This record gives sequence, C-alpha cells and structure tokens, in this order.
Amino acid sequence: MNDQGKVLVGVDVGGTFTDLAWSHGDQTGVLKVPSTRDQELGFLAAVAALQSRLGSAVSPRRLVHGTTVATNTVLEENWAPTVLITTEGFADVLEIGRQERPELYDLFAQRPTPIVPQGLRLEVPERIDCRGEVLRPLDEQAVRRLARKLPRHVESVAVVLLFSFLNDRHERAIRRILEEESVPLPITLSSELLPEVREYERTSTTVLSAALRPVVAGYLQRLLPKLRGRLGETALLLMSSSGGVLAAEEAARAPARLLFSGPAGGVEGARRVGQETGIRDMITLDMGGTSADVALIAHGELQLSPEQVIAGRPVRLPAVDVHTVGAGGGSIAWIDEGGGLRVGPRSAGAEPGPACYRRGGEEPTVTDAQLILGRLPPERALGGLPNLDVGAARAAVARVGEPLGLTLDQAAWGILEIVESTMEQAIRVISVRRGVDPRGFTLTAFGGTGPLHGATLARKLGMRRALYPAHGGALSALGLMGADLVLTYVRSVLLPWSKVGPQLLRQVLEEFRGRAADQLAAAAVQDGPLELQAAADIRYRGQGFELTVRLPPGKPSAATVDALAEEFHHAHELLYGFSAREEPLDLVSLRLTAVGASGKPPLPRVSVQGDLRQAALNDRPIFVDPAHGWSSCPVFDRRLLPAGAGLPAPSVVEGEESTCFIPPGTSAKTDHMGNLILEVA
Repeated sequence: MNDQGKVLVGVDVGGTFTDLAWSHGDQTGVLKVPSTRDQELGFLAAVAALQSRLGSAVSPRRLVHGTTVATNTVLEENWAPTVLITTEGFADVLEIGRQERPELYDLFAQRPTPIVPQGLRLEVPERIDCRGEVLRPLDEQAVRRLARKLPRHVESVAVVLLFSFLNDRHERAIRRILEEESVPLPITLSSELLPEVREYERTSTTVLSAALRPVVAGYLQRLLPKLRGRLGETALLLMSSSGGVLAAEEAARAPARLLFSGPAGGVEGARRVGQETGIRDMITLDMGGTSADVALIAHGELQLSPEQVIAGRPVRLPAVDVHTVGAGGGSIAWIDEGGGLRVGPRSAGAEPGPACYRRGGEEPTVTDAQLILGRLPPERALGGLPNLDVGAARAAVARVGEPLGLTLDQAAWGILEIVESTMEQAIRVISVRRGVDPRGFTLTAFGGTGPLHGATLARKLGMRRALYPAHGGALSALGLMGADLVLTYVRSVLLPWSKVGPQLLRQVLEEFRGRAADQLAAAAVQDGPLELQAAADIRYRGQGFELTVRLPPGKPSAATVDALAEEFHHAHELLYGFSAREEPLDLVSLRLTAVGASGKPPLPRVSVQGDLRQAALNDRPIFVDPAHGWSSCPVFDRRLLPAGAGLPAPSVVEGEESTCFIPPGTSAKTDHMGNLILEVA
C-alpha cells in the first residue's frame, strides 16, 4: 500500500480480545486477536496482523491505544508502594474518608484497602489557610530529614498539602527538596493534578495516580521499543477517561486519567455512528468478555462526570459517565449458598476463557450458554480462536444445571436471563434513576457479545429501537481512531458571588487557554481548530455540593456573570425541582475543556449490491425463547448484506468480530453504513 504515513490506527485491549481498527483513504477495516496476560503482547500481535494485511512497511500517522492497565492494577490492588507526604495532623484523611456507607445495615462491611498504608503516610510541619495565606512556613529541614529516611522499597511519592489548590508554594518546595536530596522517584503534586477543593477526594486521586505511575510507565517502557521496532517512530496516543486522547508522556505522568480508557473509546465510537445515522439520543451497551459498560448520549454529546469511583475509591477527574457491571461473555455462572443460580462478576477472561474456547476453561460462562442455544457458530473461528467446542460448553453448563434440576436448555436460558437482568439494572441506573426516560432513546449494542442481547434488553426496557453498529465487535477501536485530543483544567476559587467579576473569569480562563495551546502544540496531533468550553461550579451558600454550568461563548463580561447565576438557578430547578433565587451563591471552581480536533476517518460504507439471498449461509436450529422453543432460523453473513435489506425475525447475522441475534417481534434492516437497525414491537 502506498502512502503508508496516512494510515490511522486504533487498538483497544479488552479482557478477552484485542481489537484493531485502521483507516487509509476511503478504506476502513478491523481485525481481532486474543488478548494476553501481558497486554503489550496482545497489542503487538494485533499490529503484526495489521502488517500482514497492509504490508510490513506500514507506518501509521496516528496510533491511539485504549488500555485497561491502570484499571486492572487498581482492581487487583497491584499498585506500586507509594509514600504520601501531607500536612502535619492530616495523615489519616485517606483512611477516614467520608461517612458514606453503601451497605447501611451490613455489620461486617469493610472499607477498601488504603492505597498508602499508615506507615508510609508522612507528615511535614506547614500550614496554608482557607484564603491561601501561609500560617506556618514549611519546615524545609524536616523535609530533608524525611527524604533521607524514605524506605528503600518505595517506588513513588504523592504530595498533598492542605489548601494547596489555593497556594501551591509548599508543594513545589517539597518537590524541589526531594530532587536536591537525589530521591530517584516520580513525584506527583496534588496542586498540579487536581487543584480543587475537597481534601479526601484530592488525596485519593493524587495517591492513586502516584501509585499507578511506575506501573503505567513500566508498561509503556516495555511496549514502546517493540512498537517502534515494528512501526518506526510512530507517535503513540492513549485514550483518556474523558473521551479524548493524551500523549504517552502525559499519560505516564498522570495515569489516573486512564482509569476509564477502554469504555470511553466505545462511547466515542457509538457517538460517531450516531452522527452518521442522525441518531442523537442513545443508550450504549458495550458488552465484552469481562464486563458490560453502559452510558448515555444526549443530543449527540457525551455525558461527562467530574468524579468516578473505582473499587470504592473516588477519582476526581473528568470521565465519560459510564456505569460498569460484571456481565460479559466470559462471566461465570455459579450456584450461591442459597441454591440460586448467579452469573458474574467473576470472569473466565482471555486465559483460560470460556469452556468452548479450547483453552482449558471448565467453568460455565455466558458464551457457553449462547453456543448451546445455537446463537454462536460452532463451525467458524472467532478472533483467531479455533472452532468453538460445543461438547465442552455442554459439560460446563451441566455443572450448574444438574444440581438445580434443570435441563441443559433451561440452564443456558437461565444464564442469559440473569446476565440480561444485570445489564437492565445498569441501564436503569444511568437513565431512570437520573430522571431520564429510556423509551425515547435508541439502545446501541456493540462489543463482542452486545448484539446478542441488545434487542431483548430494549424490549424489557420499553425502548422501541435497537442499533447494532457495523463492526460492532471492534467499535471501541473505531472510536479510538477519530478521538480528539481533550485537555481539562480546573481551579477552585471559593468566592462569594458578590466578589465574582468578569476580570476574574478572564484571568483564570486565559491562563487555561495558554496552557492548552502549549500542550496541544507539543502533542502535534491537532488537525482542526482549537475548541474551548468554559464552565463554573456554583452552589447556594451552605450547600455541600455544587452544579457545573457552562459559560456563554464570548469574552466574559458583567452580563456573563448574571447569565451564569440565572443558568445555575435553572439547572438547580431542573435537577431538584426548585430554585432559591433569594439565596446567596458561591463560586467554587472554574473549568475549561480544550479540544484539539483530529481528522475523523470515514466509517465504513456498504458497497454490496443485490439482494439478501447472496448473504444467506444456512439455516440453523436455535433456541429462540421458552415460548418458541427450538426453531430453524436463517443465518446470514454480515459482510454480504446489501444496504436497505430487510431481515426476517428470528434470525442470526454473523460478522467477523461479533454475532447479532434478531429475536421475534422485531423488524430489522441494514442502512448505507452496514448498521443493523431493529424496530422493537
């Protein structure tokens, strides 16, 4: 292939498969390989498969990576030993946390393990007050003594001082002293990572990022030399939690921004499909091998949350608002102590994987149940795996079916019903519980196993339409290819509204704009104009939490301040049912999101002409549901479906990277992009 430098590549490493999407000119393709325990090996295997397809000389102009290295490290508690340096008297903020109790009546509930144990939480004499003024100067000699006694096994340092978001002088001084004392460790300052109010959340986020730095840096150090050996000096970008990309150097410096990297790529891919199809309101379901991620897209925009929680630990960094549950193709079915059938959250993962993968797995999974019921093709390989083993799947599912007195069909159907119930509740969390009626949205199901459940879930939720995107099994990788570079800035100011004027807004936002322009220029990936969106966190005086409202476009003026206040009252009324315009306001923080637009590669288009008969593979016995039982259903090859084709229900559509089930009571057709659109009765 000529002009290799114009190739765009996205690589998404999941729990079971590693997906790669590529684009060159008007050509777009995807491929899938099994994931590995060491993520970089699966990544390199996908790159090798791309070179086999396009030629060994391929050198991408842009390579974007979605990774779960940071996520898995936190879930498995394999972070690096980290020291926390904090204000004298505040070493236990990390362990005290908040007085929130997820299980109010659970007498044996346990808090998450503190990332930094008590012996590594070190105090220094200093104090800055709530106005940013120095009450007690930093004792620099105490810091030097501390630096000389750091335990040898420590690999990272987090510095979190009281009110450093208003005055970072002491935090910067501590870093300088540690460097002068030749401390050879990465140092993370809270005032640089998260200059925002709330001591516990700021501490949690900073120590989490610090503890991830050696892990993520080690991963990149293993990956980058091998990647350059294959592709030359290709710039590697990583998908951040906020739906944009980061340069590898920035990701290594602030790895907490990668904690929701994988799910963000899928939501961005779904948004791109929505832009092309004119569907602006979506609920996305990304069901892979280990988990299912659900998110809401309203009016074509991703919904961002200022804070997420992972394994019980708050991360106060902007992220696509995704709710994740342990419901994937590899989720294991088991019998609980009360004799009830359960599914997940434990997963068979990539190794050994479901029993039918022929990799040594013996426990029953959702994929095994789908194979038993005829939804998956036993005679075709998926993602580089050998043909699926029906006998092994039957033996595995029988292990939970026989003790419960269930036939094989009943046990397999029960597994699907339970995993769909888990996903249904997840969708209600991001819609109904937030005052959003899901019936006005399209359920967009993707991932390797999402299209096997999408239409059924839509019916259970009263939704009238489901969408199975073309190349849905690799949609996250497609989303990565066209992701913009997104930078977010925040600063807490904590001022009564009477002291908020246009000059303050201009001063802070101009500083943010300058930093954004410098970082975008250094990343050298921006293809379009710089887009800026400013926002403010506002609350009624005395409230514990605030609402984020956008600033109107243009240079801040006195009218901007008035418009912000009115917008806050309006937002408060929408969310809580009332506003209190007579109450005084506080400005808590100012925010800026800077987007360096990238060139968006074209999504695939259907070039197939003709009718549906050419896509027909065979008829296969499929267990449709308990009402219909087993039925001979047509099976189609998705690659050969012509645009505008109507498909019968029930039927199965097999793609290269995912399989779709069209249940009874739906009408399905393909569009010009190869998406399957199902109208659900």
